[in-house]
Amino acid sequence: MRAGKYTVETFAKEAGLTRASALNRLSRLKREGYVTVSGGGAQKRIYTLHNTPQQPTNGFYTLVNKYSPEKLVPRFKHHVCGNYSVEHAIIDGIGIGDARTLAATQHLFRHVTDWKRLFTLAGKHGREQDVRALYEKARATTRVKRMPERYRK
Repeated sequence: MRAGKYTVETFAKEAGLTRASALNRLSRLKREGYVTVSGGGAQKRIYTLHNTPQQPTNGFYTLVNKYSPEKLVPRFKHHVCGNYSVEHAIIDGIGIGDARTLAATQHLFRHVTDWKRLFTLAGKHGREQDVRALYEKARATTRVKRMPERYRK
């Protein structure tokens, strides 16, 4: 089967299958990561076939777009193995460093739960002053959680 966009009917016709068999095959390919699905409900479902397995991104841009009212278009695919928290995303946002990313990263301070982890990561990357500066800028524009006194320096 060629990579491209299909409905169930067009996939069944090209593969020479019945509609039920085509759905079963699309379901198996989706589980394996070769198919992504869009549409549904009142719209027709569109199945996009890929030549290589597609992993869903679960990194920086996913987290920022979840919590920030300013949405960002991903500049790269960011896959994370293990725990990726808001604290990690703040450090990565400062690392990316363009104006839109920093503006969206400011909103993540509302969701910081572990200030110690944030400043430990900032110390590892040498960005403690940048975190403090971004926090002060965020405080001026949005409502954020208070930073504990020991990290204010």
